[in-house]
Amino acid sequence: MRIISDYHSQMFTKNPEETLYSETLRMLNDFQLDRIQAAYCLIANGLVWDAEVIIRVVYETFAKVVFLATASAEQRQELLHEYWELLGTVYDRQAALKAAPCERLFYRSGSYGSSRVMAALRDKRFYKTDPLENKGFRKELEKRWSFSGILEALNSGRHGTISLSGIEVFAHNYSMSSHVAHANSKALDLLEDRAIRGSDLVPLEVGHICRMLSDIVSMTSFGLFLSERSWAGGEKMPAPLAAAITAMTESIEPFVTEFEVSQEDFYSNWSLKE
Repeated sequence: MRIISDYHSQMFTKNPEETLYSETLRMLNDFQLDRIQAAYCLIANGLVWDAEVIIRVVYETFAKVVFLATASAEQRQELLHEYWELLGTVYDRQAALKAAPCERLFYRSGSYGSSRVMAALRDKRFYKTDPLENKGFRKELEKRWSFSGILEALNSGRHGTISLSGIEVFAHNYSMSSHVAHANSKALDLLEDRAIRGSDLVPLEVGHICRMLSDIVSMTSFGLFLSERSWAGGEKMPAPLAAAITAMTESIEPFVTEFEVSQEDFYSNWSLKE
């Protein structure tokens, strides 16, 4: 990650032109790196499920970075308008609607300072609280910018200069992180699975950590590569980023192999029963 962080700093410093497009990519990449640092701190302290919640944000950010970075020059302004203006208006409206009951509750309980904050969120002088277009338009807009919507667009090449075939593989890991974030029944199933494991518990836990670390390195490296390519050109990943991915792959390989070996009996028995 030190290699990636250094490359990130130099990459945006070398960019000769600061535009809304390049600054949006810079901020998103910054945001991603900060969340990765938080996730790593949690992993290092044994809080792997909490790290999964943060890594879900990393997936979300990665998708937006790649969505913008692979867009054609003609589409960039449209996507930026959607990201900053249209979605911003949708979020302002949603915040205003949710603030109204909070304002009333705070006012009735005598918390006038908090009530004032909620009232400000509904003030048309500060926020765009009028509904944008119709409900169908708003739902379609949010769906287009959702993680699954972005992956579908990237896989098909509808918004990009090229089709990023295979990018949909991130959907599985994202869904696992989402289960944990939503505290649904699948999240509890995952916890129970850990609780009933036997001798393969440690290889499983180490393999889980390896997967998270590998995703972190892959997503940041590809995000930076595609961001830089969008204004500098080039089809080959820069050597430092490629070296970071290779180093991570080689580091985790023994642990991934150990986990796979630990599952041989289970899958052999399952295959025979089938």
